[in-house]
Amino acid sequence: MQQVLIKKFTLLRNGVEYKAGTILELPEAEANALVVGAPKEFEKVSVGVVVNSTTSAKKAERTLKDFTNTELKALCEERGLEVPKAANKAKLLELLEGAANQQDETDVDSLPPVNAAATVK
Repeated sequence: MQQVLIKKFTLLRNGVEYKAGTILELPEAEANALVVGAPKEFEKVSVGVVVNSTTSAKKAERTLKDFTNTELKALCEERGLEVPKAANKAKLLELLEGAANQQDETDVDSLPPVNAAATVK
């Protein structure tokens, strides 16, 4: 089994919706397929506490706000973010969300320009 972080959007699996920020445990083949197929949306992680994908929808969602400071620090370090020594939970969430927003802006900038005149017939 492999732990996968949903970085963007929502994953629908076995009738249960998992929102961005949720970490689930998936079979190795499924985890690899998600990460290889959509690396901007999914990331393999290693966190001590995981949401099992077979639990009920109400119990299944675990967002970044539900993580402990230790888990948030580990995620920051995995992503190469510099964590201040006295960072509280709010600061850690801000760092992670800021990094995600910065990546979103980079993704938008990398799109090629669209010739609107060529799309109209």
